[in-house]
Amino acid sequence: MAQEFQQWRESLKPIKTDIVSDFSGRGVFAIHGEALLSHCLETSIVDFKYGFQLLHAVHAVEAFLTKLKDRGCGFHLVWFEDQADVCMPRKFRKDDTLVAKYRLARAVLIQHFASMSPEGHESSINFSFPSLESEQFSSYLHTHPLHFFLGSSSYDESDEQSSEDSPLRVLYLMAAAGCVVAFIEDVEFKSSKAYLDMATPSGHITPLAHKSIKLPSPSPAVIKAMERLASLEQAKGLSARELISIGALSVALSSGSREAEAASVLLHLVVMRHSSLNQRGFANPDKSGGRPTTKETTTQEFQREFFDAARDGLTGWFSGAFKDRRWDAYDLFDGRLYNNVKEQLSKIAALPKELSEDLAKLSGVLKAVSNADIPDKLTKASGSTPSKPVGKSGVASPTLAVLPFKHPVVDKYISHVKLDTTGVLHESAAAPKVFHELTHWHNAKKPVDPKAIAKPPGFWARKRNQKFMADTIAYSASLTGAAGKNIDPETIVVFHGPSEGRAAKTPAPKPAQPQAKPQTKGPKKKEAPKSNKQKALETSEARRLEKLQVTSQAAISVWRERCPEFEKQLTMVKSFLKAERYYVFLSSTHRQVVGSEVLLYLSNVLLRIQGNPKTPRPSVPAILAMLWSKASEASKLPLTEEVKRQLTAIEASLRIPLQVDPQAVTLKRPLAFKPVDIEKRLLPSGTDPKEFQLDHCGPYMERSFDSQPDPRVPFDPDAWQRKVLDAIDEDKSVLAVAPTSAGKTFISFYAMKKVLQANDDDVLVYVAPTKALVNQIAAEVQARFSKNYHHREGKSVWAIHTRDYRVNSIKGCQVLVTVPEVLQTLLLAPSNANGTNAFSKRIKRIIFDEVHSIGQSEEGIIWEQLLLMAPCPIIALSATVANPDEFKDWLERAQKTKGFEMEMIVHTSRYSDLRKFIHDPPQAVSEFKGVMQTERLPLPGLDSEGTSAASFMFVHPVGGMVDKNQDALHDANLEPRDCLTLWNTMKQLETPEYPVDKALDPEKALPELIKKADIVKWEKALKEQLSKWMADSKSPFDTLRSQLRGERYTQLATSHADISAADKENKGPVVSTRSAFGLIQDLRATGALPAIFFNYDRSKCETIALQIVGTLKAAEEKFQAADPSWVAKMAEYERWKKAAEAAKSKVGKKTSKGRDEDAEGKADAARESASRDVSKWESFNPDLPLPQFSFADTTKMTNEELEDRLWAMNARETNPAFIDALRRGVGVHHAGMNRQYRQVVEILFRKGYLTVIVATGTLAMGINMPCRTVVFTGDSIYLTALNYRQASGRAGRRGFDVLGNVIFHDMHPHRALEIMSAKLPDLRGQFPVSVTLILRLFTLLDGTHNSEFAANAVRSLLTQNRLYLGGPDARMAISHHLRFSIEYLRRQNLLSEKGAPLNFSGLVGHLHYTENAVFAFHALLKEGYFHELCAGISNPAKQKDILLEIVLTLCHLFARIPCKKFRDESFLKEHVHRSASMVILPNLPPKAASILENHNKETLGIFHGYVSTYAAQYLAEEPDNELPLTRHKVEPVANPVDVSAFLPCQPPTTSRSPFVALSGFGDDFSTIRELCETVRSGVFLEESAIPYIPIAPKETYGQPWNAYLLDFFKHGDVVTLARDNGIKSSEVWFLLKDFSMIVDTIINGLEKFLDPNAGDDEDIDIPLDSRDVVEGAPDAVEETGRRFGALKVSAPAAAAPVAAKADKKMKKKKVAAASWDDEEEEESEPDNWDDEDEEESEEESPPTPPTDAAGSGVATPIWSKDDGQSLVKVCEAFKLVREQFDEKFKKMWA
Repeated sequence: MAQEFQQWRESLKPIKTDIVSDFSGRGVFAIHGEALLSHCLETSIVDFKYGFQLLHAVHAVEAFLTKLKDRGCGFHLVWFEDQADVCMPRKFRKDDTLVAKYRLARAVLIQHFASMSPEGHESSINFSFPSLESEQFSSYLHTHPLHFFLGSSSYDESDEQSSEDSPLRVLYLMAAAGCVVAFIEDVEFKSSKAYLDMATPSGHITPLAHKSIKLPSPSPAVIKAMERLASLEQAKGLSARELISIGALSVALSSGSREAEAASVLLHLVVMRHSSLNQRGFANPDKSGGRPTTKETTTQEFQREFFDAARDGLTGWFSGAFKDRRWDAYDLFDGRLYNNVKEQLSKIAALPKELSEDLAKLSGVLKAVSNADIPDKLTKASGSTPSKPVGKSGVASPTLAVLPFKHPVVDKYISHVKLDTTGVLHESAAAPKVFHELTHWHNAKKPVDPKAIAKPPGFWARKRNQKFMADTIAYSASLTGAAGKNIDPETIVVFHGPSEGRAAKTPAPKPAQPQAKPQTKGPKKKEAPKSNKQKALETSEARRLEKLQVTSQAAISVWRERCPEFEKQLTMVKSFLKAERYYVFLSSTHRQVVGSEVLLYLSNVLLRIQGNPKTPRPSVPAILAMLWSKASEASKLPLTEEVKRQLTAIEASLRIPLQVDPQAVTLKRPLAFKPVDIEKRLLPSGTDPKEFQLDHCGPYMERSFDSQPDPRVPFDPDAWQRKVLDAIDEDKSVLAVAPTSAGKTFISFYAMKKVLQANDDDVLVYVAPTKALVNQIAAEVQARFSKNYHHREGKSVWAIHTRDYRVNSIKGCQVLVTVPEVLQTLLLAPSNANGTNAFSKRIKRIIFDEVHSIGQSEEGIIWEQLLLMAPCPIIALSATVANPDEFKDWLERAQKTKGFEMEMIVHTSRYSDLRKFIHDPPQAVSEFKGVMQTERLPLPGLDSEGTSAASFMFVHPVGGMVDKNQDALHDANLEPRDCLTLWNTMKQLETPEYPVDKALDPEKALPELIKKADIVKWEKALKEQLSKWMADSKSPFDTLRSQLRGERYTQLATSHADISAADKENKGPVVSTRSAFGLIQDLRATGALPAIFFNYDRSKCETIALQIVGTLKAAEEKFQAADPSWVAKMAEYERWKKAAEAAKSKVGKKTSKGRDEDAEGKADAARESASRDVSKWESFNPDLPLPQFSFADTTKMTNEELEDRLWAMNARETNPAFIDALRRGVGVHHAGMNRQYRQVVEILFRKGYLTVIVATGTLAMGINMPCRTVVFTGDSIYLTALNYRQASGRAGRRGFDVLGNVIFHDMHPHRALEIMSAKLPDLRGQFPVSVTLILRLFTLLDGTHNSEFAANAVRSLLTQNRLYLGGPDARMAISHHLRFSIEYLRRQNLLSEKGAPLNFSGLVGHLHYTENAVFAFHALLKEGYFHELCAGISNPAKQKDILLEIVLTLCHLFARIPCKKFRDESFLKEHVHRSASMVILPNLPPKAASILENHNKETLGIFHGYVSTYAAQYLAEEPDNELPLTRHKVEPVANPVDVSAFLPCQPPTTSRSPFVALSGFGDDFSTIRELCETVRSGVFLEESAIPYIPIAPKETYGQPWNAYLLDFFKHGDVVTLARDNGIKSSEVWFLLKDFSMIVDTIINGLEKFLDPNAGDDEDIDIPLDSRDVVEGAPDAVEETGRRFGALKVSAPAAAAPVAAKADKKMKKKKVAAASWDDEEEEESEPDNWDDEDEEESEEESPPTPPTDAAGSGVATPIWSKDDGQSLVKVCEAFKLVREQFDEKFKKMWA
């Protein structure tokens, strides 16, 4: 069975996941307690052999749990009695004493966590069960839904002997129960993130049989001893530690004479009572080896008996007689203290008075329980050795002498860090090279002479520009109108008003003006003559009214012509649909004329439909609701008398107010149709109008929230929207949190308009998380705004800038749309901050869209840095912020630092409600024979027609709650009908003890005409009542939730089975109702298309789409083969085709004679062609899908338009099957698809042609892809609360649908409820001040001569009180980290004494995204490793070995993936020994390893100095004696004594935690990881913020790296990488591209270093970055266009004679941007539309190097020793690496 467990483990494919941001959010997961204890004891090296350091063990477990808690995790600890021995390695289980120690530690922890006070902690995080298969645990799982189960995957060969207590068995059983599992061995804490390898259950798992176990009972002797202690008067003052120890001693002493051991235990207890924690460290004993002596054996037997008895004494501690005693059993036994006491026992003549008195008391209690005595001499006080009180622990001053540093801007932030600055290094004879960022580092152009006349773009450049703008306009049209309307942008005119160029501020509400006094009678004053302007205006107005009159008459005439057409339709449904389409396309002017009459006509058609006996009765209420909505809409438009009369009759019949104004001015005009006689009562008898509104009219209710007209926007904004406008007008920063479809979009465009109106120079930056969203926003700006810049060269409204491409001039635009990393680079570039009109200084507002991306693991830190650095007011937008108040407080502090006010506006209501369903069709299989054309009214919801809901099970939001959590209840959005159902159910279940407030009755709580705002208030009141029930376990809440779920859910949950492969894979045209195809049929039948199917696995997305298309094609082929009419049609077509070809051939012969005859023949042919009839077969294409075998909506786009779109795609890059799928209305959208294909999918879906898209999360975040239904098909780790909210927001988008549908398909119904009710994760940041950022800030300061802009950027980052969003307040820690980061940079020759960037600082800054690997690379470069290695690069015989060693070294630094199966013999045999891949990366070359080890050692010394300095200055009076989670303090409870007077204690530690020092550790550290893991409390030390990387295998616990990059460089075989290296095929491109980008950046950095002015008029290639975009894809296959060959550089001044050989290979021409969405397609930049030469260079001359470079105390750089010759060779070698790597990389996608 153990082997089965191991095989199961190997079959899993876990995914490393950020468990808070990306998976569980604020949900609860369970931790296997025994596995946790084992993991913490092993990783923390707790001493359980020589000593028994229980307190260290407890601290290690608490430290682990605190890391989880601080990162926002919610967890439970679960312990299993039958798994008790899992907490220890199997090899220790033969040692009875060790077994007793581990078991006691486990028992202590169980009781310890049960002792957690409710103050700040829940007492219910700790759960203990007899076994995993017990009923108690099953009940626990039922009441506590778990997001995942964290256990151990540890396995050794001895597990084969007994599988029952293997840790893998627990995970195996949890996976069998359908729970996601994670592995504690792989946990990684990085900044504020926690990463785990997560695995979802897959394949067939054999469930293990249930069993019942009999738990051992506590020893009767222990129970008796504890009962005696409970009754002893003299024992009442004792703590838990003392009571348990005395009770255990009494049992152990019963086995024989053990007075010495008993005395040692009691004295050890007394010393613990009187000593401080930092005096309890003892050195490791000398290891003598050999067998234990008789004395040692006796001691071990005593300890085993003592520990076993103590474990029994702990049983039920907090439910028995001792529950009120002081709990300190977490420090029950200190093995090292006990051993030293026992060794010194015979040497102690007498004890200090305090100790002897307490020892006597404990001895008396022990004697009363067991009649045992201890030596009298220990209980006598010493008169000669008085007790010596011990004060606060002294902290030794640091001995590290730092290098001197002085900077006019930075000094004030580090002045309070007191250091010895006398440290020096060897003086350098040669001055280090000062680095200057002369230009933006993405551009290597020479500075352009500002007087030079720019060359106009050439012919092809103009053509590309025209093509680009045409594509942009087409994309804009798809965004502004799905019907393909032409864009009509607003022309912006600069406002020159009293506000000095700024747009007018918000008009504040004006007080009512006093009415003018009536004029007294008297002679009329002579009117002033009208001016010519007034006359012209009056004439213009008269003409406008005249034109309006003509237009109105035309509208009336057209309506009268069309109305009979509608009446002639075959069915009333067709009449309705055609008339509604006519109304939708009416202009605003025409709507004012005939709109109300058209709506009345629609109402009349609905009246006829509902009165038709053939209409299904269940759908009548929904039809009446739609009738009410049309009549209500009509009442708001200008009315004729007849329309008004008819509306009044409808109002009376429905008994629902329409708010028709009786005084409204009406026109006299007869109706164009005969109205229906309206019944007196349309509502069924007994139907209450309010209940009818709640039950059926919810989707049509008025949705405004105090909306009022506002001249600033072209719609009536709600109150919250007006607050946003006011804040923007007042130049405040804004945080706007509102759901998708609530109306956030206008905020950004209003801010843009203000900037455009202010002047021609101000800039607004729009930051989007993905490049797809960047492209969309740019297209929307193109569609909305235009502006005349009066021929100013290079000016434009907007520009795009990503790492991959640029559109329009960055410095000439006013709206820059970009991604976070690029904006950070722009703000830190000195060239953008120099000068009064510099780009960075012109930024007036930054918009951060989808700002919750700050919580992402990779890019979140850049978002955080930007939010802190922003030099202007910001606008932060999001729909999913779980902790808006905390986020706002953090943002507000950052904004106040820069003098900006911050305002938060939160709106919680969606515009369109979402209705959730689980797909639950009757299980059946049928043959698909074609799409049936159905006619139905556009009734909202899948269950509006009653009978059609058979395939869908509705889920009530409250019924969907799986946990009794107030946050989940608050987050649940209830429709009006949901509120009514909740109210009715609560009334049914109310009791005298749990009444329902009568004020909640809808008759009292709601007005006659109910609006959405009224529902929001009522919903809030209902939730308040329900929350009281939820908090009370005796309330009817569980019954209510069960009733809301219904019997159907109960049956489905108990009988659910995963959809089998047979159900998923449709065989030809045979379809299962449970398949995705069956679901699409159901959606189409209910009018719920278009739909987006979300599945977070790319391959499954493609499989689902191809199966759908395969079914359509199979059915079509069968139809075409069997249908007689089709066969006859094809035969006729073939005959026409042959005749047409013959005629064409005949014409060709006629025209092939002489020139004159040829001309005459052509003329005759033309006349003949013009005169003949056009055959119907000319437009017939037999290869096109038949309409009945396609889901495409062909009414939205002609076939010619479609084929034009498809032709524009690069078919070579797209599987033809996916192009064919588009023709059938099915698209795929994920990161691996070709960019052009994704673009076409988006446009076709927005236009309505595509009705089904299968996508990953690429369409979830912000992309404008409105649909009627969202389907989540298949479960995934990535289907999190955040992704669910983002993806479901695509349904029911504002302006498209009144209601959205969300469907769960192919997943367990309970999992669907978990996803629905999951809580969003709190936004938490990461430590933003990295070492590379500090270096880049100094580059900014140096390049701008310490300008105010640069100084403000530094202040913004360094004056924050909190370490990060969600982190603790620790400004001093930031200052210390800054100072010691400076020290590191100084010692690495990257920074001068006065803060000037030196040497390779530019290269390090450019590689900032690889931190901390870049510092390891720099260490190798600085120490000359690459120089020596590349010395023979020009020798062909050595070249191959040199390149392989370079790649091997780079593989140890960048893009590292651990090889976790390196010890698995079967894996080595099957995948390594037989493979072309090495799989396991060889060790670093010895010299490189030595350099990096020395680098890590030096870095360790620097940051150890940081810890000791910080502790000395700020923590000297703050002892580290508090457990991190439970907050129990370990301190003397009586007068402290100097223990060192009679025991050989170690000196107190200053840097290491005294809890860790209990196991014999001092203040010496071997690795940086050890320093970070064991540092004392109060010191911030984030391992990821320290510039080092662990070197394998020495610092990675023996684990090697995966050799996938080296293997690819050798063989270039992607299949082998997936099969043997274990790299997921979907990730291969990203990983290889990341490495390619790193090599590119290194080369560019070396070029810039060798010659800062190097380059030509052509832009350098911008390395692609797949990290800054969720949907980055292998689009870049066709581009690459790299400049292979030797480096064209000029060496430094001293190396002028050295010349690099120029490669004679032709440079590949740049590929211009083919389209607006040029994400990764063109790695070379587009042609220079706006003269980027001028844009990216500075007019001023390069700054003069500072004079402090020389003599700064740094060592002589290697590169300067040979005049730069060796560095040129290094650069050449790296270019060869790039050439060979890219050659294979391009071939991979050929």
